[in-house]
Amino acid sequence: MPNEPKVTTRLADVAREAGVSPSTASRVLNGSARQVADEYRERVLAAAERVGYTTNLAAQATARGRYPAIALVVGDIRDQFFARIAFGAIREAARRGYVLNLLSTEGDTDRERSLVHDLRRQRPEALILVRKRDTTPTAGSKLLQELMEFERESGRVVIVGEPSEPVLAIRPPDFDGAKDLATAMLGLGYRDFAVFKADPQVPSTQDRLDGFRAGLSAGGVALPDSRVYPAERSFPGGAAAAAAYLADGRDTELIFCTEDEVALGAIQHLRSQGYAVPEQLAFAGYGRRRVNPFGDEDWLTTVRSPFEEMGAAAVDAALGPAITGVPRSAPEVHLGASTPGRTASA
Repeated sequence: MPNEPKVTTRLADVAREAGVSPSTASRVLNGSARQVADEYRERVLAAAERVGYTTNLAAQATARGRYPAIALVVGDIRDQFFARIAFGAIREAARRGYVLNLLSTEGDTDRERSLVHDLRRQRPEALILVRKRDTTPTAGSKLLQELMEFERESGRVVIVGEPSEPVLAIRPPDFDGAKDLATAMLGLGYRDFAVFKADPQVPSTQDRLDGFRAGLSAGGVALPDSRVYPAERSFPGGAAAAAAYLADGRDTELIFCTEDEVALGAIQHLRSQGYAVPEQLAFAGYGRRRVNPFGDEDWLTTVRSPFEEMGAAAVDAALGPAITGVPRSAPEVHLGASTPGRTASA
């Protein structure tokens, strides 16, 4: 009926329905820093849904001086690096009962700084900044000032990817992943290698090269600079690197590409030139690309970067107690048909 009074569901109603204290219900629904066991969290969230309780975010922001949400600022959301980290962060934020606002810089460092500046006025509880490149020479000092002001006024800042500022950071374990890959390739019997290195301005690419070299060195195998070929991070870039490799007259057992996309482009070019891959020349990549033009997405030997786990860890670090570091997620080496094992006499 039009004249019926509105019924407002109270926090006490949720607590009663869930069988917990009002303070426990408040910690779950109002985003308290104090942790609540998953069992009680799930009971409170289910009870809130049953009784129709909705959190008054505006009231929380007024009372606490900040908005109970997390801001996630990424580069190009179409890039798997950003998309997978965002997926992990969104899922973890939802598990914790937080709203996550996703913003994109579109690769513009000025827009990155501008977004952080605007977020200072909105005052979310935490800011997660996902960065692939170290942009200190062009924007670091101004961005650092904005980040420090955000932490002073609102909440914690966490950088995922390549940090150039002295804030809490989660870096991809690319050195470890490439080192593990090298160890696995030695275990399959390979002893002669070349590398197609993509995007030298991205620090993680150098980490992959350094890690691969470290793994080979531990097994008594050297990788000279003459065996490292630069490549654009693209399918055509891989083809161009393969052409340069052929022009040098190389005869290698295995080529490691620091990006799967480069590996796939190189393989296509070599096959077009009559090379049997992997029978004559084995390949390994990095990144666990989900789309493989050669059919079986598990065919390429590669390393899965734990991007989803890094996104979740960033949310955990942003909302958790004060810490000086975060747990490192472990990469996973995937062995595919592109690296068949070599016999002792091969």
